[in-house]
Amino acid sequence: MLRTQIKILNKNKIVAMEGGRRVGYLKFVYPGDSSGKRNLVIDYVYVKPQYRRKGIANKLIKFILKHFKNVVWISLWTSEEAEKDGSYGLYKKLGFKELAYQADYYKRGVGTHLFVKKLS
Repeated sequence: MLRTQIKILNKNKIVAMEGGRRVGYLKFVYPGDSSGKRNLVIDYVYVKPQYRRKGIANKLIKFILKHFKNVVWISLWTSEEAEKDGSYGLYKKLGFKELAYQADYYKRGVGTHLFVKKLS
């Protein structure tokens, strides 16, 4: 069994590596507001299909929660894929609170959730 390593790739991307292969990543941005990089927005969490349901997305998010000490608020909107497969439950397990739901105007029964978490 391989051990997942989480590394900062650049100023807005964290990657998950197993056996020297990139198996997932998390992209984030700091909003262009006056918070001084105290707010962080998770843009995308992706894990290759063959590595899903093994805790990799969990590790990526926990890495941010642990290592980004200057951040007070983290927010994210779920993707259509997360809505369909229910994987957004991970955010609830990690203490994120659902703040809003927005239905997709063009697709019935599809929408996205806004989740937020206060760190300090």
